[in-house]
Order: sequence, then structure tokens, then C-alpha cells
Amino acid sequence: MENSRIREQLSKLRNEMIFSLLEDEDFDNIVPFFDLVTYPANKVVFREGEVGDFIGFVVSGKLEVKKQTEFKGNQLIIALLTSGALVGELSIFDQHKRSATVEAVEDTVTLILTNKAVEALIRQHPYTGIKLLKGLIRILSLRLRKATERLTTIF
Repeated sequence: MENSRIREQLSKLRNEMIFSLLEDEDFDNIVPFFDLVTYPANKVVFREGEVGDFIGFVVSGKLEVKKQTEFKGNQLIIALLTSGALVGELSIFDQHKRSATVEAVEDTVTLILTNKAVEALIRQHPYTGIKLLKGLIRILSLRLRKATERLTTIF
């Protein structure tokens, strides 16, 4: 039953860049590795400084990404994430502490992929895992390019 709910939610994200290289068989392969998690409004998904152990895919709702400033207690909102967005994606690669705090602004449905699940997926279905990682790298590359462009307009 849970796998059918996860498959249904994944189908809503099928056209997103991270999944664009996947075929029907690949989707069948990845379903068992995901968890479906709903965060109610005002619930913290994770806090800046916590160890990262999962990546989240926003299916519906809205998440706010906040970064602590140099002034204690003051946070800067750096992003609002909605359907199709990724959250916590850096932890898949570096497993360092979270670089920001993420909180649900409204009830938010997410698909969660833990680091252990990614490793198991790659072991069990290496070609599917490679396609998924390539999609993630494409997104990270695009974000890095945009960040570089923003920096060059500042200076």
C-alpha cells in the first residue's frame, strides 16, 4: 500500500530535472527506496548545524530555508521551496552538517531518500542510481552557475 502511495507522489515529480533521465523501469526500481513524509505547518524539517542524512523532494506545500546571520537570533530567508524542489541535497554527497534551517510554511508532502537508501539503490540498481545522481548533479551544476552569476553582478 505504501509503495503505491509513493509511486503516485513520484509520478507528480516525473517531469522534474532530477527524474528526467529515468524510464518507467527506473521508476519501478526507485519506489521502494523512498519514504513519504508530511510536515505540518511550522514544523522544522531540519536545523542548521545538524548532521545531514537525507534529501527531500517537495511534492506539495512550501518550505522556507533560513540561514543564521552573524547577529545571534537573526535568520535570513534564502529560499522558498515548492513542488518539484529539492531540500538537503548536499548531504547526499558530503554528509556534513546542514548549512541552513528548513521549516514548513504550510502542510508539506515530501518524498525522502536517505543516504543509506541511495547507497542501497546504487548497489541493487546501479544504472538507475547513476541516472538519478546525474539528474542531481545537473541541478547542482545549474545552481552553482546561477550563484556565480549573482556574485558577478554584485561586484
